[in-house]
Amino acid sequence: MLIQPAISLLRELQLTDFPSGSALAFTDGRLYVVGDDAREMRILDAQYRAAGSVTLFKHPQYRIPKPEKADLESAVVMKHKQALYLAAFGSASLPTRKQIILVPLPFRNSDTSIVYTRYADDFLDLLSQKLPEINIEGAAMAGNRLILANRGHHGMPHNTLVIARADCWNPAGADLPHFQQVTLPENSRGFCGVSDLCYIPSRDLLLMTFTTEATASTYDDGIIGDSYLACIRDYSKKLREETVTPDEMINLPSVSPVFAGQKIEGICLEKVRPEGLLLHLVADNDAGDSRLFAINAVL
Repeated sequence: MLIQPAISLLRELQLTDFPSGSALAFTDGRLYVVGDDAREMRILDAQYRAAGSVTLFKHPQYRIPKPEKADLESAVVMKHKQALYLAAFGSASLPTRKQIILVPLPFRNSDTSIVYTRYADDFLDLLSQKLPEINIEGAAMAGNRLILANRGHHGMPHNTLVIARADCWNPAGADLPHFQQVTLPENSRGFCGVSDLCYIPSRDLLLMTFTTEATASTYDDGIIGDSYLACIRDYSKKLREETVTPDEMINLPSVSPVFAGQKIEGICLEKVRPEGLLLHLVADNDAGDSRLFAINAVL
């Protein structure tokens, strides 16, 4: 039976005291919010009520300046050494942005040991051989593989998925990543850069968010355009393909005007329900705050 895609907005909240929302993860009733220049990670419950925070960086400024920030652009819940962690990945577009931070879950207090590490040099060397520029903006786990999304821009209009070993902070050895080009549907208008990923095993569905932004580099911000929610069905069967194209790509401002001017940077799943997928999105408007959205998606 052909599914008619539909998205409905359930809830939204502006976080005036949390800058530059860039990634989300949901587990055990808690939503973890990461900002690309924020000093902390915010923890909320499913209704967006405050449930704590995790200090990641000790910095005197509310927003860590662009030349210094770790640029944490993606987050995923994963197992490492038999323990559960939230892994936050830097974009790796500059030396300061090659960080990976592993926060033990559930996070209980400030005494919990946070692991600070970096992408392995040989892993980044492999990426630099295949990618014109490195700018990792999304992450998802599909089985035991880590999928990273490398975002393009108007000066380098290519989005690429990197299917790699989960512990990309360790030397790659013989386990080489696979590179997958993302082509946009024929009805797409102009270039859209991938901004995050979310894989749903029970549906074998890879969700992707895309944004349009008038910039020709991995460093500079630009005028914010529209954001999109896309999906690739039966993704496990396409893992080794050289190219993938979203089966659906939905313009979010056409769903609700609240998405206009919002650069959707992160997506995560709360639960699969009979009526659809309960998803959370986070937007960064480059003005120093963040906005959360809960949506129901039939895809």
